[in-house]
Amino acid sequence: MLSVKGTFQNGVAQPAESIQGRDGQPVIITFIEENTADMPSVVEGEAWDAMAKLVAACAVETGIPDLAHQHDHYQ
Repeated sequence: MLSVKGTFQNGVAQPAESIQGRDGQPVIITFIEENTADMPSVVEGEAWDAMAKLVAACAVETGIPDLAHQHDHYQ
């Protein structure tokens, strides 16, 4: 899936950058609130780093080394 910023004017969505697609290709257009349009975007690598830090901060020691592989067993 490709996500592209743009604007909507005169009933037409205009991408802010050149994109490749084919005629008739289905798309999803999501309208965002204007106050969020000016928010700086997070660089992809920074987003993964932030998620890794969040996961580490929320981790709980269970004492079960194989919990992820045997989660059904421990329910």
